[in-house]
Amino acid sequence: MLKRQLVCAVAVTLLLLGVLGPGPAHAGLVFSVSVDTSPLSTQSGFLDFQFNPGDSSAEAATASVTLFQTVGGSLSQPASLTGDALGSLPGALTLNNGTAFNDAFQGFTFGASFGFTLTLSGPAIDSPGGTTGSAFALSLYAADGITPLLTTDPNGSVVTIDLNANGTATVYTFAQSPTDNTPAATVTLAGAVPEPSTVVLALIVVACAGLFNFCRSRREIP
Repeated sequence: MLKRQLVCAVAVTLLLLGVLGPGPAHAGLVFSVSVDTSPLSTQSGFLDFQFNPGDSSAEAATASVTLFQTVGGSLSQPASLTGDALGSLPGALTLNNGTAFNDAFQGFTFGASFGFTLTLSGPAIDSPGGTTGSAFALSLYAADGITPLLTTDPNGSVVTIDLNANGTATVYTFAQSPTDNTPAATVTLAGAVPEPSTVVLALIVVACAGLFNFCRSRREIP
């Protein structure tokens, strides 16, 4: 009986060590972004994705654009990448804030709408402690690559998401024109991605409880 109790205790200890031991954090903020481009339908232009630090003291962070979809629009390949930008649409596009200017300039024929999932992740969210944040911005440009579309923002963005120094995010959308106050972009916080250990820990607690009950029931057997 003593041997069985020892085996149960060791098993529970190993389970806890496996979860509570050191491991990488993967927390993040996930946004669903959709843009109504129906006023621009069939026009050629550009999508501009940027993710830039406030200054060199900003903590490391990554902006990932995934699940890009469009209704009636079409992408022109390849995109022009500047700074710490990788990938291509409609696949994954990754922008790190490792340099002062990180940009993906994507040719696009506008349709009725387009949308994507934006994930902000990295130490700036996992363990914030800096004094300066970073900013993600999406802009639409006309075929000349200069004229901003569907926005009254002086910087030309239809949506800006500030990643604050404390690890939170602030979303800004802008009126389409002086006569139309409706923003072209809609942004929804889809949720925070939990660290894997948070989810697994809950499962392990249940498993440990079951294991303790099993050991106790075995001890009670005459």
